[in-house]
Amino acid sequence: MMDSHTTSGIIVWDDKNGAQYRICRLDCTTWNDGSYEYAFTPDYRVIDMLDEREYGGIPGLDLDLRRDVYIRKNMEPVFMTERSPSRNRVDLWDLLESVGLDQYDRLEWLIRTKLRYSGDALHVIRYEEPPSFEFSEGICKDSDETCRMILKALATGGNVSICGMSLDDRSASAVGRTLKLILDEERRKNPLKTVTKVGRKKKDLSVATLSWARDTIRTESRTADVVAAELGVSKSTLYRRMRESGWSSK
Repeated sequence: MMDSHTTSGIIVWDDKNGAQYRICRLDCTTWNDGSYEYAFTPDYRVIDMLDEREYGGIPGLDLDLRRDVYIRKNMEPVFMTERSPSRNRVDLWDLLESVGLDQYDRLEWLIRTKLRYSGDALHVIRYEEPPSFEFSEGICKDSDETCRMILKALATGGNVSICGMSLDDRSASAVGRTLKLILDEERRKNPLKTVTKVGRKKKDLSVATLSWARDTIRTESRTADVVAAELGVSKSTLYRRMRESGWSSK
């Protein structure tokens, strides 16, 4: 059996409401004989929240076919050739070294680089399993902020429960579309209203970091005080950020 290596990313689109839509998983597997394969796995639950005219679809893929996975064997997909360096570029190794790579890996470069393709707003982040979110009544006094928090959760493609009811794929898409319309209309009516509130800047705690914190506390491998200290925040701040992300601290 030949040795293989797989790099996994997520194609995402960011909207003006602060939500990052994880629209498609992208895996590139290479074998030691030089062959390779790209696998695109769309998340239609997330895609169906969006109007294709907004994010432009995924170049090279006919999503109307609704395939579970699109395979490109031993050929570079349009999506990759448009936004990653070719083997013939004179400055190829400078580009690879700029992101810490010592070998040619298109997808890994695309995940690491801060450069953005100018043709559309799609970009790629490293793949991670989407977390689950649980929202209860009264999670936020600001109705717009509540809509925004739930939309952000739905956009990850993770499982979302609202007041104890878990949303299936069709419901998640419908709720996401509705919340996006509400927020888009509010932004249209109040163009000067910003998502960010005036005051001290929040410390960046990613979904993955909050998930790690929750699991670490739940398994009692570290206390909440220790976890909060490691993240550079107070325990109350940590719990508040977990609640804002739809997670219970219990």
